[in-house]
Amino acid sequence: MKKIILSVTVLLMLTVLPSAAQQGNQQAGMRFGYSYGLYYQVTSPAGNSEVGALMMASFRKGGFQATGIRLTYEYALGSLSPDFKLVWGYGGHVGFMVTDNVSSMGENYYFPDERFLPLIGIDGYAGIEYTIPPVPVTLTLSFKPFVEMVTPAFFRFVPYDFGFSVAYIF
Repeated sequence: MKKIILSVTVLLMLTVLPSAAQQGNQQAGMRFGYSYGLYYQVTSPAGNSEVGALMMASFRKGGFQATGIRLTYEYALGSLSPDFKLVWGYGGHVGFMVTDNVSSMGENYYFPDERFLPLIGIDGYAGIEYTIPPVPVTLTLSFKPFVEMVTPAFFRFVPYDFGFSVAYIF
């Protein structure tokens, strides 16, 4: 199992790191929501939009999840304000949770004590971002649904992972 988790982590990083090679805008911040945690993001110009990578460490269900997401920024809201951007992306996560219950396919499963449960998943990402012009701070409202496989044999779909992020741009 450790080899599978390590292989998936390396694969996720290889997917998102090529966009990080072109050091454009960088930001670090916190995301609040179902998957809450710390994140680091790099973006660079690409034609009429920007592309980037978001790496997040989240701590839901008493565990740790490492997430990598490839992002695309669109300036569709430029007529409203040049500081608003639409962002969307995809990626995955790997990690574990420590819990005494798991919801899977509409059913709740309870254990007599807390268990260490490794997991692996696929993430989507959509949001709206606002950069405050006089200060290097970005505010983001995001939606990050995910599907994950929790060992030993639980399949979870979480469509309600909405969040709010605050980040410092450097």
